[in-house]
Amino acid sequence: MRSLQGRLFLSILAAVLLAVGASLALGIVLTRNAVRSTLRADVIQQADAVYGSLLTRQAGGLQFQGGGPRPAAGPAPAPVLGSGPGQAGGAGGDGAAGGIGGVLVPRPLQVVTFARAVELLPSAVIARLRRQPVVSGTARIEGHELIFAARRDGRRVILVTRPNLISRSDFSSYLSALFIASGVAALLAALLAMLLARRVNGPLRHLAAAAGQLAAGRHPEPLRLDGPREIDSVAASFNTMAEQLALSRDAERGLLLSVSHDLRTPLTSIRGYAEGIQDGTIEPAPAATVIGREAGRLERMVGDLLALARLRQGVLEIHREAVDLRAVAHEAQQRLGPAANEAGVQVNVEGEGSVVQADHGRTLQVLSNLLENAIRLTPRGTVVTVTVGPGTVAVSDEGPGIPADELPRAFERFHLRDRIGRSSGSGAGVGLAIVRELSEAMGGSVTVENLPERGARFTVSLPQLP
Repeated sequence: MRSLQGRLFLSILAAVLLAVGASLALGIVLTRNAVRSTLRADVIQQADAVYGSLLTRQAGGLQFQGGGPRPAAGPAPAPVLGSGPGQAGGAGGDGAAGGIGGVLVPRPLQVVTFARAVELLPSAVIARLRRQPVVSGTARIEGHELIFAARRDGRRVILVTRPNLISRSDFSSYLSALFIASGVAALLAALLAMLLARRVNGPLRHLAAAAGQLAAGRHPEPLRLDGPREIDSVAASFNTMAEQLALSRDAERGLLLSVSHDLRTPLTSIRGYAEGIQDGTIEPAPAATVIGREAGRLERMVGDLLALARLRQGVLEIHREAVDLRAVAHEAQQRLGPAANEAGVQVNVEGEGSVVQADHGRTLQVLSNLLENAIRLTPRGTVVTVTVGPGTVAVSDEGPGIPADELPRAFERFHLRDRIGRSSGSGAGVGLAIVRELSEAMGGSVTVENLPERGARFTVSLPQLP
């Protein structure tokens, strides 16, 4: 049986049946011992009672050993127990009628001579009876397995016997009750095992169904956490995985849509100018300028996407070295000077020099992305300020700022581009995501905040030299 439910059912049922079997065997042993102990206590009590009765009658002047004097007055009492040898008809005499020797079932209570007791009882019992007044146990007396108690009273022996139910079919009633109880317990155990197996296997079936839906590209409903704790832990992890996978699929879909749109615009422009050159409707020189600009835009977008992919895969190398943030800020200022002049934006660098432990090329890429983003969003005639501090460099602009509810997601791919709009130039929508990934890869961080008057400020923190 390969199903988990079937295996759980068989495992639980086997364990319970094993326990029931052990309990049944122990119950049989304990019942046998209890019956034997009860019967032995009963025959000993009866022997003691007969012994006490004999003493009482002897004190009253009765003679039980034959030939003794009888009471002087009053009717002669009938013998309570058998007398000595040769007396027939007594309850404990040696005659065949109803006696031990000669009938199928021995009499349960009799008084015999010690010599007769030697004939009836095993030698080991007689040896014990010589040493102690009372002996009890189980013995074979004239072909019958009996529980007995023998009490010695001088030359007489009071012998009380009971059938040994343990060796007879009468004990089957005890066994029948035990087997019935065990059968009922096994049936209840099977029912309980089935319910437990279904309870354990039910959440796993739901988990398997949800995994199948997830593999088929559908988004399953969150799994209910109402099973065992361990399975609930797996179900909670699956719900988290399904949610993250849904977000990843949405991001992938957004990436494809954004990239397809961003690539279509420069490609359309390049194709239009190329056709114009072929038709002779556009002069080659201005057309070449536009085609070169759009090709550069495509190159930047492809480079950003490749850099982001490498960062996510962890294959982008980071070189640890001493980096002067002020020098890097001036380098980025010069690098983006033409773009700032074209946009009518002034870029200023402020602050003292600060040396950090980082990668020079990656730090320059971070500042360049932030400056490019600020220049693109800042209105003409305004200023973009780069402020260098101890272990930090901040880029502030005078643009529209970022909506307060969008600040926590400002560094997600395409998020701000989709919210702010696509009229912000040639950005591919992954610049800020690259800034965060590079900053964290160098052991630093990046934050964003809105300025009190207008604009936003991005602050990059990098580890300082010891």
